[in-house]
Amino acid sequence: MTFGALYQWTNLLALLLSTGVAAWRGRWPERAAAAAMVLAWLATTVLHDATQLYGPQVLIMAIDVALLAVLLSIALTSDRWWPMWAAAFHGLSVVLALAMMADPKVWARAGFIAASVFGYLTMLALFVGAVGRKPPSPDAASRLT
Repeated sequence: MTFGALYQWTNLLALLLSTGVAAWRGRWPERAAAAAMVLAWLATTVLHDATQLYGPQVLIMAIDVALLAVLLSIALTSDRWWPMWAAAFHGLSVVLALAMMADPKVWARAGFIAASVFGYLTMLALFVGAVGRKPPSPDAASRLT
């Protein structure tokens, strides 16, 4: 993947912002999701086939399914709400890729824009989850109370 288009730089900036805030302010769910999203982005960048112009790519689809599995496992094991939103938005990206497999006409500007929007919404869910996290309340055994 080359960074010749503005949307690629915007996507990288949004990813670095959301995962950076999640690593800085988050607990294990935010940090695990941030690590999975960065790994998925790196793997997608390395395995992307620039010669295939139409339809979903099988390796990219496998990476998306693996990221969906990670987000779903975080959503089912954590006590936060944002992983459900992130898993739902990323699940829509996977469903869109399946729709592109079923009907190649879906891969047009609308499919590209929808996939981008779902990706940004997934990153936004992570960002809101990390920023909106309440600080832990001190317990009775703490020296600060």
